[in-house]
Amino acid sequence: MMKNSISRMTAFGAVACLLCLQAPLTHAADPQQLFETEVAVPSQAPGLRPEAFQRALRVVLVRVAGDGAVLSSQPGVALLGDAAALVQQYRYFTAPDSNPPELKLWVRFDGNAIRNALQRQGMSYWGTERPDTLLWLAVEDRGRRYVVPAGDDSDVYREIGLAARQRGVPVLFPLMDLEDQSQARFSDIWGGFFDHVLKASERYNPQAVLIGRLNRSASGGWSSRWYLQAAGRPTTWTDSRPQLDALLQQGMEHTADVLASRFAVASTGGSVNTVSISVDGVNSLAAYAHVKDYLSTLTSVSGLQLESVDGSTLHFALSLNGSLQDLARTAAIGTVIEPVPGGLPGSYRLRQ
Repeated sequence: MMKNSISRMTAFGAVACLLCLQAPLTHAADPQQLFETEVAVPSQAPGLRPEAFQRALRVVLVRVAGDGAVLSSQPGVALLGDAAALVQQYRYFTAPDSNPPELKLWVRFDGNAIRNALQRQGMSYWGTERPDTLLWLAVEDRGRRYVVPAGDDSDVYREIGLAARQRGVPVLFPLMDLEDQSQARFSDIWGGFFDHVLKASERYNPQAVLIGRLNRSASGGWSSRWYLQAAGRPTTWTDSRPQLDALLQQGMEHTADVLASRFAVASTGGSVNTVSISVDGVNSLAAYAHVKDYLSTLTSVSGLQLESVDGSTLHFALSLNGSLQDLARTAAIGTVIEPVPGGLPGSYRLRQ
C-alpha cells in the first residue's frame, strides 16, 4: 500500500516538475474588466476621442492604483499624456433607457502596460484581489424607512452599482428575506448595533462588510454615516451632500480607498523578492494546477516555480513584486489557499 502511494506521488511530482520545466516562470494575468470603462461623449467626431480616452484612462488608473494621487504622479501623468496609445478596443453605444438618448464611448486599455508602468515606479497596484463587500444600507427618506435589498429598483441601488463599478469594488446586498429581517432590523443598522448586523452577515461569507445609513432632510439634502469592517479593522466616517448621487459616489470612493490601502500591493520599484512558501493538502495533479494557476494571478506574484513535492505538500519559490505580508493579505480573501493555523509564515493549505 505504501509502495503504491509513493509511486503515485512520485509520478505526480515528475509530471508537475515537467510542467515547470516547460514554463519555469508564470506571469500573472490581469482580467480585462479592470481596464475597461465608459464615458459620456457629445458625438462620434474623431477630434473628440483623445480627450474622451484621457477621461476614461483617469477612471482606470484610479481603479487599479487604488488612490487618486496616481493622476498627479510621474507615471500617471506620462500615461495620461499618451492615452490613445494604450487603447486596445473602443466602441460607441447609446446608454439603455436614457432619455434623451445619451451617447457613450466604451474603452479597453492595455492592462499589462499600465501595470508595468506603475510598478516600475514603485506605485501601489490593486489587481484582482478585491474583497466581496456586503452592504447593509438603511435609508430614511422623509418618513419612509427601508433597508436596500438585493435586486432593488431604487435610485439608491442603481447609484451604488454605478459608483462601485467605477472603482472596481464588488458589492453585494443582503436578500432581506425573513432570516435577514429577524437578525438585522432597520433599527439595528440605524442605531449602530453592528454586532447584530455582522452576525447576520455570516450567511453570506463576505470578506468585508459595509454598513451605511442615509438620511434625507426636509430641505432635500442628504447625510450619511458609514462603518466598514475589512481585514479585521473597522473604519467609520460621515458625509453630507446636496445630491444623492454625489453622496453615494463619495461613499464608494472612500470605501475603495480604504480597501486599497489594505489590499493593494506596494511595489518594490522593479526589484523582485524571492520567497519560499508551502501549500499542504494537494493530492492530485488537478489540485496542483489549481494552486499554481491561482498563485500566478496574484498581483504580488511576478513569477513562480515548483521547487519540490513532499507527499501532499508543494514547495514553491515565488518572485514577489511586494512582500510576503502582501501575499498573506491577498490570500486571506481568496478561496484557494489559507494560512496553516499556528504555522510558520509562508505555510498554507488548500481550502476545503
